[in-house]
Amino acid sequence: MRRLVILLTALNLVACAHGGSASEPAAPEAASAKPPAPKPVATPEAMKAASEGYALSRKGDNAGALALFRTAWEGGARGKSLAYTAACVASLAKVNEEGLVWLERAVDEGFNDAKHLAKDPDLDNIRSLPGFAPLAERVAAADAKQYEAADPALRDELLKRADEDQDVRKLLVASNFKDEAVKTKMREVDASNTAFLKDVIAKRGWPGKALVGARATFSAWLMVQHADQDVAFQEQVLPMLEQAVARGEGSAKELAYLTDRVLVNTDKPQRYGTQLEPVDGKMVPKQLEDPANVNARRAAVGLDSVEEYIQSVERMKAAMNKP
Repeated sequence: MRRLVILLTALNLVACAHGGSASEPAAPEAASAKPPAPKPVATPEAMKAASEGYALSRKGDNAGALALFRTAWEGGARGKSLAYTAACVASLAKVNEEGLVWLERAVDEGFNDAKHLAKDPDLDNIRSLPGFAPLAERVAAADAKQYEAADPALRDELLKRADEDQDVRKLLVASNFKDEAVKTKMREVDASNTAFLKDVIAKRGWPGKALVGARATFSAWLMVQHADQDVAFQEQVLPMLEQAVARGEGSAKELAYLTDRVLVNTDKPQRYGTQLEPVDGKMVPKQLEDPANVNARRAAVGLDSVEEYIQSVERMKAAMNKP
């Protein structure tokens, strides 16, 4: 899949309940030596330009998309997904030096998927530039940090199970959510992962970053997020994740997602608007508490606005529907 690094963690593929943030869905947060500078607030015009830029990029209008991404960035619509996609369209348009600038912005914003960077054909036109290799080294170093773990065996098992979670959901997407055998398989995978994680937590507590690394603690969160067959377990994990976030062992974004998941699964209004549903062909948040202040709550935990978030989900849906 080109340009967008799609993680199906962003979607409850049976109920289409929620999606990823406007940058990347609930990705592991890298440690930083100093607090990041606050991002500028995106103007409505910038958000519109970003959305239109993604649409043009999907149609292959790379020059048109690049112009819109420039407008979006200047207007405050920033993030690793936008910057990485702009790097791709600049490379495809053979505006190579600018492509390298965009890639550096993506790395500065937290892009750390070394495997995707190494194989993405959209970037082939800028790989030979002198500045590409140092950026690739930065991505590789950031990527490696996500796997540092006190318990490598547990880390690897969590990662394997997360891959199974994603693989079965990709099959369901490929069937346009119609394959009943795949739905059954997904429920089996989720049940197995829930039972496994329950045992881990009973013996070791929540598997945080120090124990299993950032990628694998994300995998553990993913399993809880998809444990909709056992809402009591989701409720049990919620305070554990709160404590993990408080001591720097968890992600505030992931906590927001699980908070909303538990609220929705217990028939209560959600807090952060992460759980979406289709209404008249458009994705909208399920019932919200205090809707007027939802974007302020999202910003407090590092999430983009609801409007940007819905745009991201629509982009992911479009990307997954491509051959």
